[in-house]
Amino acid sequence: MPGDPRREPTSAARGTGDPLAVLEQLYRDQYAASVRLARLLVGDHHRAEELAQEAFVRVAERVADADSPSAYLRTALVNLCRDHGRRRRTVERNPEPPPVPSPPPPLPADLDVVWQAVQQLPERRRVAIVLRFWADLSTEDIAAVLGARPATVRSLIHRGLASLEEVLDDGR
Repeated sequence: MPGDPRREPTSAARGTGDPLAVLEQLYRDQYAASVRLARLLVGDHHRAEELAQEAFVRVAERVADADSPSAYLRTALVNLCRDHGRRRRTVERNPEPPPVPSPPPPLPADLDVVWQAVQQLPERRRVAIVLRFWADLSTEDIAAVLGARPATVRSLIHRGLASLEEVLDDGR
């Protein structure tokens, strides 16, 4: 299934030792899922596309040697999104006015409320929630991406869900 975050490039592509073949297969399988993941983490579709493309560029040289190319790509993408968030916060602290981003496309009313609530979560909780419920990763996979213990990930998800429940209950 294309876009499945757990799908790896075919063994035929990986077995060739040809990094270009592995990268091409990874791109076909993971590009759409990578853009969705980045969109959920950074909140801007155009920036998400740029970050997903940058992640593919960064993993291109080492993708054929990776045990799990899709996990390697996902980790690179999450790190790029986190870097983007740090740069954005630095710009926000700068007294110069930041560039005005284009407004996101309208979302259905019920999804818009959830989306806004997710965006209000602290970064690590937001990343854990997005990776768990939108990217459908296991606790262990999320721990590998975040560089944390599985127990920490479970705690982040639990606290994130509690925060979401609180925000969504207040909105009723």
